[in-house]
Amino acid sequence: MFAPLSTPTPTPTPTTASRVWLVSPGVTNLHHIILYRKEELSAVLGMAVRDVGVGTCHEIVPITTQEDTGAAHGTSSRTARRTARQAAYSCKDGCWVRAALGEGFSVVDAHTSAVVGPRVEVLTTCGCGNTAPAHHTICTPYTCLNGGRCVPTSTGTRCICPHNTWGSRCKVVIRHFEGGGGGWAWVPPIPHCTEVHLSMEVLTRSGAATLLYSGSDQGAAGAVSDLLLLELRQGRPSLLLDLGGGPVTLVLNASYSLADNTWHRIDLIWKDQLVEMIVDLCTGGSLNEPPILPANPAHNHSASSILPDAHTCRGAARLPQGTRVLNAGGPLQVGGLAHPPSAHILQGNPSSPRPPHFHGCIRNLRVNSQLVDLGSEVLSRASSPGCVAADCLSSGLYCGLHGRCQGSPGSLRCECQPGWSGPGCATPTTPTTFLLNSYVKLALSFTLLGYTTSISLRFRTWRRRGQLVALASQHGRDSWSVEVMGGRLCVVLHLHPRPQTSLCLSRASLTDGRWHSLTAARYGSATFLTVDDGDGDLYNASVVLEGRQMLEVDGQEGVHVGGTPEYAGVTVFNIHRDYHDGCMDDLRISGRGVPLSPAVNSTAWGQASVLKGVEQGCGAPPACANVSCRTPLTCVDTWRSYHCGCGEGRVLTSSQTSCDDEDECVWQPCLNGGSCFNTQPGYVCACPAGFSGQHCHLPDVGETSLKLSLAALVAIVVWCTFLLLLICAFLLHQHHRRSALRRGAPNDKDDTVTCKEQVSPPCSHTPNLLELQLLKPPRANGQPAWTKNPNIAAVDVLQVDNASVTSSMEDQKRCNASPAAPHIKHKGDKDGGTLEAEKKNGVSKGQVCSPPAGDDLRNYAYEGDGSSPGSLSSCLESCSGSAKFLGGFREVAHMLES
Repeated sequence: MFAPLSTPTPTPTPTTASRVWLVSPGVTNLHHIILYRKEELSAVLGMAVRDVGVGTCHEIVPITTQEDTGAAHGTSSRTARRTARQAAYSCKDGCWVRAALGEGFSVVDAHTSAVVGPRVEVLTTCGCGNTAPAHHTICTPYTCLNGGRCVPTSTGTRCICPHNTWGSRCKVVIRHFEGGGGGWAWVPPIPHCTEVHLSMEVLTRSGAATLLYSGSDQGAAGAVSDLLLLELRQGRPSLLLDLGGGPVTLVLNASYSLADNTWHRIDLIWKDQLVEMIVDLCTGGSLNEPPILPANPAHNHSASSILPDAHTCRGAARLPQGTRVLNAGGPLQVGGLAHPPSAHILQGNPSSPRPPHFHGCIRNLRVNSQLVDLGSEVLSRASSPGCVAADCLSSGLYCGLHGRCQGSPGSLRCECQPGWSGPGCATPTTPTTFLLNSYVKLALSFTLLGYTTSISLRFRTWRRRGQLVALASQHGRDSWSVEVMGGRLCVVLHLHPRPQTSLCLSRASLTDGRWHSLTAARYGSATFLTVDDGDGDLYNASVVLEGRQMLEVDGQEGVHVGGTPEYAGVTVFNIHRDYHDGCMDDLRISGRGVPLSPAVNSTAWGQASVLKGVEQGCGAPPACANVSCRTPLTCVDTWRSYHCGCGEGRVLTSSQTSCDDEDECVWQPCLNGGSCFNTQPGYVCACPAGFSGQHCHLPDVGETSLKLSLAALVAIVVWCTFLLLLICAFLLHQHHRRSALRRGAPNDKDDTVTCKEQVSPPCSHTPNLLELQLLKPPRANGQPAWTKNPNIAAVDVLQVDNASVTSSMEDQKRCNASPAAPHIKHKGDKDGGTLEAEKKNGVSKGQVCSPPAGDDLRNYAYEGDGSSPGSLSSCLESCSGSAKFLGGFREVAHMLES
């Protein structure tokens, strides 16, 4: 739907720009698609399409400008612009623009007809534009990304995510770019913030490539536009940044190249008119590789005290005065430019008129704590989600249901997810409960690096204060700890003589009695804190590499889990920052699993030297012992707390009088074609071939591109069953043949009666299965034998070879002269023979005969429906022999017939 965008009537100007409001529900990134095709759209519409989906903040400049003092514009227009500039100038953190429906309608009267449309207003507001959507309380088509399924819960919504997606919204955080094919991808623009922290990880062998670009697309010559261009030149990062006051170039002469097919991290930060670029957080190598830790904790700390050269891994530059916001407006282009660069890029980067496209993989692109989705819904070319080179399963390394792939190509490894350990990450870890005045002191068997340290663990608590883990130097002069402060999770760093600094997740409440996984990392004085999926409010970083950077942890006396004890002589005087009424689990320091007593007292990386007030497990007393709820609600225990509800898998009816089972299958929680079956409570997913897991989201181990369909599997089973029955028949035949040979010729009294109540001659010789040959099917009444059953076509059949029968020629002639049924004609017979002809020819009881030729597979399986009388089952009905053998073989024949 198109409608005119209502704006205040402007003073006539030489050029007039029209605005159009476009609505298209269900189309993802529609404005990106239109922007990419704007030249074609301009040619079709006959008018120039200038911007699509672009809302720029007013530049922060002094109010008194030539435009304000000029007399070319009316007073009202000048006052409006001055007011907007004053608002932008007063914005501390930046500004953001959004379109909203206003009050009233827009009417266009063309005498004979009129067009009425909604009134749309473009609003400019102070604050840093948050690209993350508001917390969803109900499921919408945009709640879950990349094929995830949204399921409502009592606390909001949750997403059931496919394999290789990440976080609460099923984002794809890694993407591969083909390079030579001109690969690129468009993601949402960088917000108009005065402080921006942008980070990413790259994996490539190309020394020259475009990584990121944000700015004017196909701009006119001489046009001035804000832009950001991040490239690789000779394997080193190069940044061109222009916030409107002039371009600034920043190039790092790192001591090593990033084009070594290893994951490397690049951080870009600009604030307070200063832009900074950091490579690998100054660790001197890839962050994805495990650190090499000294094994001797008592001696030789020199290996842990090596400080990287800050001049090769960091670079900073001053920005011109009055420029604080990147007003590019267009999408952030990743991996290359979709269109030729504007003249402004050529002026700032003459040595590379068109930056080459990136060839490799990019992951964990993050803008101001928000992970950018690099999935299938982004507008892209010659690029795709995932990275085969860094995928363990593609390299033949299976990490199990609870493992995750880490490392770079050539050094891939599996790492257990929090809460799991052991071979294949199949063993759950045992938590520890911390009571009042509790702590555990650990003695490490390795020396922590002085520049970088990480802590990861799982925790659950209702307490709003307490210390989880603390690492301190000798005598506690320097320290680094993870604490709960006022219900918020924080990391606290103190590197003497600098004052203590803290980094918190201020907008996420984690003291809710649920299990949470946290990772805290330190690189010098830069700190990072991640909880659960680490997106949005669950991530925070402070990249400040100033002052002292080294922390020498006392591995024997400086590692405490829970509170920190204060000693008075040889006894504990007090417990500071006591963490009680909570649990902890799966503690790892610098990636090494350390013990948590009393369940585990020692590991290869350390042992518990002192412990107090801890218990194994994470149990809790019943919370519903003396609680009564209004009918029909019942008390639901939620680990040291409770609430009144219907319980898991049940919902309150609209009449509020009963609780009924909730059919979760209406939300289609089973992925990849799985079938959902509702249970009470919960649901179960039946997965198709090639997938497994609770929601059929995991590919089976060893799955290849060759997948058998269900029909093919059924056909294989049927044929295997048929062959098994045929083998059983052969074995029965061999057994009874040997029995008949031992007994000699059968007695005349063993004659059997045919279905027509007439006596038929017995058959003492049953053909061996080895005597059957593959022949063409016999003809009946001049037609092929399979014409009555079109489902059996062009197949060979089994037929008895009379020449292999060991009976005498005379017996063969007698048997050939006596057909088994009156309507079958044999060679040399004119009328086919009858039972009376049998008697005339002297075929009496007790004569030995061989079964007639002409037995075929079709007649075997479909006896009585077009079967020739000479079939094998007819012989069984008309020839004598062992009653035991006859009954068993008849049963097999009837089974095959069914």
